[in-house]
Amino acid sequence: MSAPRSSSSRGSPSPPLRTTPGPEALLGMIFLILGASALVAASLTPAAALAASSARALESFFDFPPLSDDLGDPWERSVITDRDGGQLAVIREENRTTVDLDEVPRHVQRAVLATEDASFLEHEGVNWSAIARAAVSNVRAGEITGGGSTITQQLVKNIALSGEQTVDRKLQEAVYAIELENTLSKAQILEAYLNEAYFGNRVYGIATAAEFYYGKEVGDLEVEEAALLAGVIRAPTANDPIEHPDQALQRRNIVLAQMARQDWLSEHEARQLAEEPLDLDVEPLPEPEQPFFVDYVHELLLNEPMLGDDRDDRRRRIRQAGLEIRTTLHPELQDLAQETIRDVLDGADDPDGVLTTIDPTTGEILAIGVGPREYGEDEGQTQVNPASADLGGSGRQPGSVFKAFMLAAALEDGLSPGYVHDGGQEYEFEQLECGSDDYRPSNYGGASHGTLDMADATEISSNVYFAHLLDEVGIEPLIDVTERVGLTLPHAEQVIAEQRCSVVLGGEDVFPLEMAGAFATLANSGERCEPHAIIEIRDRRGDLITESDDECASTVAPEVADRTNDLLREPIESGTASEHGQIGRPAAGKTGTTSDHRDAWFVGSVPQLTTAAWIGHEQPREMTHDACGGPVTGSCLPTILWADYMRAAVDVLDLEPEEFPEPPAIPETSVPDVVGDEEDDAAETLEDEDLTASSTTTSHWAPAGIVVDQSPEGGSRVDEGSQVALEISDGTDEVPQMLDLIGRRVDEVDLLTWIDFDVDEVPVEDPDAVDRILDQSPAPGTPLFDGVDQVPVVLAVGVPATADEPGVETGLPGLPDRIEDDGGEESDTAGEDNDNGAGEDEIGEDEIGEDEIGEDEIGEDEIGEDS
Repeated sequence: MSAPRSSSSRGSPSPPLRTTPGPEALLGMIFLILGASALVAASLTPAAALAASSARALESFFDFPPLSDDLGDPWERSVITDRDGGQLAVIREENRTTVDLDEVPRHVQRAVLATEDASFLEHEGVNWSAIARAAVSNVRAGEITGGGSTITQQLVKNIALSGEQTVDRKLQEAVYAIELENTLSKAQILEAYLNEAYFGNRVYGIATAAEFYYGKEVGDLEVEEAALLAGVIRAPTANDPIEHPDQALQRRNIVLAQMARQDWLSEHEARQLAEEPLDLDVEPLPEPEQPFFVDYVHELLLNEPMLGDDRDDRRRRIRQAGLEIRTTLHPELQDLAQETIRDVLDGADDPDGVLTTIDPTTGEILAIGVGPREYGEDEGQTQVNPASADLGGSGRQPGSVFKAFMLAAALEDGLSPGYVHDGGQEYEFEQLECGSDDYRPSNYGGASHGTLDMADATEISSNVYFAHLLDEVGIEPLIDVTERVGLTLPHAEQVIAEQRCSVVLGGEDVFPLEMAGAFATLANSGERCEPHAIIEIRDRRGDLITESDDECASTVAPEVADRTNDLLREPIESGTASEHGQIGRPAAGKTGTTSDHRDAWFVGSVPQLTTAAWIGHEQPREMTHDACGGPVTGSCLPTILWADYMRAAVDVLDLEPEEFPEPPAIPETSVPDVVGDEEDDAAETLEDEDLTASSTTTSHWAPAGIVVDQSPEGGSRVDEGSQVALEISDGTDEVPQMLDLIGRRVDEVDLLTWIDFDVDEVPVEDPDAVDRILDQSPAPGTPLFDGVDQVPVVLAVGVPATADEPGVETGLPGLPDRIEDDGGEESDTAGEDNDNGAGEDEIGEDEIGEDEIGEDEIGEDEIGEDS
């Protein structure tokens, strides 16, 4: 009904009074007006009418504004609870809990009435005789010293007037008291007063006083306890039972005597109760149970439109309106998060850690753990909550965790999980300018990983591969995906405009709670359930103000989200998180480490739960830890923190192991053979088969722009959307020619493993010609347009003549000059050819040309099939 205020009015400010005469003049006016009113009304109306007419006369004479029809409710503390109703924190302007009058025992009501207004049930708002006595005293003193106020007047003073002590204000108080008595019942006035009264130590209201001083409900107060509380009201500081127990005890006994005078106690009872000690059981207002989480919720409330037009309005309502805010916090998970952080980060110089957990299917924030430092302002404590914005932290770079969103953007762009690229030591951007020509990302530790597909690159977290994906897909699609999964970069527009390519490797600041929400979207098949920490807000009467609706919407296609999540299983099962991140059930996640090891992350999910783990110092600096054997990376402490917590969390929630949704099968296609095609024609041919081309230029003799090699080769079966790597000739090299093999031993040619040849055995009489190559096809120096590995090679090799197959002339004059003795070394020619494999006699591996070798190079002998 009203709200407490001892220093100013709660309604509209009162206009200035018309006159301010001295005490003697005003006293005369009071008696003149009251007297005139009384003469007229006494013969016509009962006492209530007399009081009302006097009030109207005073109001008209002094031009008092009318009393507001809406005096408001008393300021009452608001309470934040966990999901089960357990109290987390009290937020208040004044520490007050309101109660209905029927919850206040009769002896408690009488104790207050006995000492504050014994005639409350008889007067009509003003005790005129008491005012007259006080007025005479004030005139003698030459100032307004107070006195004579009824409970109704005190209530009016608290809720509608300033606290100044002037005759004008005392008159206005009397007028309003009379109006209030004509508006409300005695029960309503007494209830409002008991809820409004100040009991010292920032405690307001009889129910709060019972809780604070005696640790009990107001309905459980004993008579002497009620008397002590009633005695505090008149002078809360002087009668403070904590600071001045003797004075408080004396005042209590006065109240007991006053109750006896009203026949609400016998004299004997009053004397007996006066012998009782104070026996206080002071219960100070508890500190918040989970202060980091409470700070986050308080910030949410300050941004809740249903609570006011701006932050100031909302702050007042939160602190004064007696709200009950029930949150999503799971108390056991919250305790587990705090304990896990303390267990893993238990060293004196260990960094800070954060664990944030979200239910992907509802968006409910179940835990926000921060540690190991406690909440507070003392040395070794902190009030900074790195989990979310506006709580003292400035966000931190996520490192390779951000690659998860590059996967989704690439899949949306049509790239297949089978998309391959070289994961060399560093990457030079070809399509993006990246704001600097010098930006060339490299792999962690300078490693080179060879050819990778998406699964491979995700497993080992190849920076080069993901930089290439960004180069192919673009920055804007990546930013679009991050926003749809729930991650808003504060400088997204600049990232796009300035082409900040480092974004793909986690170069922009984010918060753990946002990261958990984004990964939760992927774990929930692209269905984003807005993360929220408040289930409902109710007013002091229990009426609903607002509630969460677990709002969910599909923001990423299920096939893209499920495929992304499937790829994110690689780090846990066999990659960067495999040593510490396995939890005995299907899980997906990604490690992240920033430059100079200032931040380390692991964000991961099971189908029913997503948790982000971050580790770093409040003032960023390099981290080292014994558990990591040196610098802290995402695969070490954050993964340990995440896994330890998640193993226990699924047990706390009694979650059965579940598989993630299986991504849809990717259709296969046959790779067309495009060797020999123009580059543009080859790319078009591949595109017709739902394949993409990736071209690199190579030194080759074929005309510039011709495809000279491809991988996978033509006829291979691959997933649609896969990439085919093409090598494009630059036209600068010479056509390879066939080596001169005549005169060499055939077993030496066997060592030239890139030559695939057939043998035609030729009987010879000359023993020096046995096992020697007598002739060859193609002939030495023949251009190999198809490449050596594509051209059929036939060698005529000498074998000993027999009676049935007499020897033939070798047809090689000077053969002994070309071939040394059987036991000797052969000429350097073969060795040079073998070593070089290049130059004029190079046996190339190129695949251009369609010329075939005829079957007439060996004469009439058939070409053998032995090799």
